[in-house]
Amino acid sequence: MRDLLEELETGVVPGDGAMGTALLEAGVSQCLEEACVSRPEIVRAIHGQYIEAGARLIRTNTFGANAARLARFGCENRVNEINWSAAQLAKDCARGKPVYVAGSVGPLGVPPSGSLFKEQIGALLDGGVDLIFLETFTDIDELALALYVKQSLHHCPVVCSLAGGAADKARLPGADILGFNCVGVDAMLQLFEKNAGFVSAFPNAGYPATTTPEEFARGARELVSHGARLVGGCCGIGPRHIAAMVDALGVLAGSN
Repeated sequence: MRDLLEELETGVVPGDGAMGTALLEAGVSQCLEEACVSRPEIVRAIHGQYIEAGARLIRTNTFGANAARLARFGCENRVNEINWSAAQLAKDCARGKPVYVAGSVGPLGVPPSGSLFKEQIGALLDGGVDLIFLETFTDIDELALALYVKQSLHHCPVVCSLAGGAADKARLPGADILGFNCVGVDAMLQLFEKNAGFVSAFPNAGYPATTTPEEFARGARELVSHGARLVGGCCGIGPRHIAAMVDALGVLAGSN
């Protein structure tokens, strides 16, 4: 399989859609990330659906798997277990396929702490992820801290994705892939028009979630025309959306 960064220089790599939305629809109502340990078959099935839809990058079910967020469910001492298990699950689903596994890391939900990021990112790397996906950050200083911690641990690629807000590339030195996520398609297009050099786009389905697969696919084509190269979905975007996007972009899941 080719290197992700090389692929993005010459073509489009389709990503997956929302994990949290799919887990809620499957009946997981407590700690979504802990489902990687207690209900792995559900997480595995969701990864599989996205891969079948044509996604060539899937994100681990670890968005909130840091000690601060896990403490809300009494799982603060299970950071290593949950993140490592999530990485292994995703790697198993991707095995033998041209699919990258990205370790998902979200904001802490508490004042920024390098040690909290280090614990989670380290466990994801130990689990074998191909890259780290820092997503849905609204505070660029917190994102810069997460990036710094990741770079101190490993040289693998890293995506830095903001949920709107200030997008000062100079404050994210060493970020391999810059992008946005968790805003609607129209807002995403406006962000890409204003921010040159951003290539990752993972829009959501809007609030309420009303974006149809066909509308999402059309939006993805527009985003690519504005420079997006790594394109997937966030909240409310499911396998049908990703399949429609892959078809609209003419991307073959088995390529490369």
